[in-house]
Order: sequence, then C-alpha cells, then structure tokens
Amino acid sequence: MSSQNAARILGGDEPVEEIYYRKGDIDFCFLLNRRHHNLRVFDYRVGNYQQKRDFFDRIARAEGLRKVFTVVEKQDSKSWRSVGFSREGAIPGYFRTADAYIMSRVYTDEGEPIQGGAPKLTVPPLPSGKEPKEKDLKHTVKPRGLTFEVVADSARLQETTKEIGASGLYAPFRRGVFNPDIAIRASLNKREYWVGAETDSSFGHAKVDMLTPPLKDVELPVLEFCVKTLLDELIKLETASVFALCAADWTLSNQVYGELGFKVTARLTDHITREDEFIGAQLWHRRLVHLPTPKLSSILV
Repeated sequence: MSSQNAARILGGDEPVEEIYYRKGDIDFCFLLNRRHHNLRVFDYRVGNYQQKRDFFDRIARAEGLRKVFTVVEKQDSKSWRSVGFSREGAIPGYFRTADAYIMSRVYTDEGEPIQGGAPKLTVPPLPSGKEPKEKDLKHTVKPRGLTFEVVADSARLQETTKEIGASGLYAPFRRGVFNPDIAIRASLNKREYWVGAETDSSFGHAKVDMLTPPLKDVELPVLEFCVKTLLDELIKLETASVFALCAADWTLSNQVYGELGFKVTARLTDHITREDEFIGAQLWHRRLVHLPTPKLSSILV
C-alpha cells in the first residue's frame, strides 16, 4: 500500500480520529491525533508484526506524524521491539493485574523512522526540595476563597475540552470519547481551573489532565488541591491507580504531580506538539488503593 492509499484510508481532517482497519489477517484499531502528530495503536494481536509496522510507517509519511506508539503487556512488547519499536517506559497496573509497556516508533521530519529507536528524553530537574514524595492526600489544604464543583455532564465536559484543551496540551488516550468524563471545576480570583480524568472501569485506572495548567508559583496550591479532590472522586469510583502525561518542560505542572506522590514511570520523546514544536512528555503514576490479589483457593471454590 502506498502513502497515497494510506491517505485515502484516513481521509478525515478531525484533530482526533478513531479508525478501524481490517485487511487480510491484519485487524486493529488506532487513534490518530493530528494535533499532536502521533498515533496510538490498539492492537488485536492478529497479523504479522512487520506488516503492521510497514502499514504505520506509510501512515506516518502520509499524515506527517512524529510518533506511532502502542500500550501492551510485557509478552507483546517483545514482538513490537523485534520490528523496530522502542520501550519508553511503563504504566504500572494499567491492565489491573499487569503493567503496560509503552512501545514507540519516532520519525524524522522527512517521515523516516529514526534508526536505533526513540532518542532518550532529557528532562529539566524539579526545584530543590520539590522532588516526588509520598504524601497523604487527606492533608492537602484548600486555598482560602476557592470554590469548586464536581462536573460529570458529558456535554459540558466536551464543550470545555474544545475550548481549553489545546492550551492545556490535552491529548485523549482512550477510544470512543475524546474528553474527560469527570472533572473538578474551581474558581479563585476570577480565574477558572479545570482538572479532568478519563476513566476506565474495566481496568480500574484513570488518566488525569490539568486542562488549565499552573502559570505561576502562587497557583500551585490551587492545582494541587484540584487534583487531590479529583483523586478523591476517583477513589469513590473504585479507581485503583491514575496516570498523567505532562510536557517535560512544564516544571510547575510536573511539580504538582510530584507533590501529590506521583512517580515518573516513562519519559516519552516528541510525544506532544506545542506551537509547531515537538516536545517530550513525562508519564506520572500514582496508586490510589491497593487491590488484593484473589487467592487461588477462592478461585477454585
């Protein structure tokens, strides 16, 4: 299949598009993010991996993509590595009882895959004394004068994401719905703050996004409280763990996650686009509750 044929398969111009593809023994779905010039593969474990890689190489050239990536269990990561994808990190507990590996393929401006795998991402250090720490979420203080509400109305969340998502570098991670399904909206000194989450009840995890990232040091307590409040709501929904993607050079945003006990488990090269510039992202992870593993005896009863 040529690049022109790949372009005809896509044929759309939406910022984010979910596409199903099935031909011969290849069967999968992928999420094309034109705003951030990347593509996430949802693989059905069917078909030759080299054919899959060649297919996505052609789409990358046709769409001007910087990256193709997939999130898979450990045993599947070896097959992707064998055809030129690189492991950039992991999402602990993503599949509830198993970690997910992020396997990526990065391309040059000419659309050619970078040989040797994704270049290592260099990240500015957090300020001294602001390194990630274990923190009891119960002791996050509500700033004086701040008001907030929990928002779960899908139409409102969709409209809000359209209005402010781009400035917050929001990038949907799941299939079907391209906006958070629960959020905290807060207000202080005539400024609004939005923090949302894409939830997955099947696997008990959620992706958190600060749709309005902090711009100044004085806003850190506000965003810290908003994220903490969102985590409390997610615990009510029996969410076991959360993760967040954050621009590597957004020191204040990274500091919020570090203050709330998140840990960096992946560094993703050229993962998002800001003002026509490819920038890396850090993946932060935090476990909210520890789910007990079923005992063998209880399974056999």
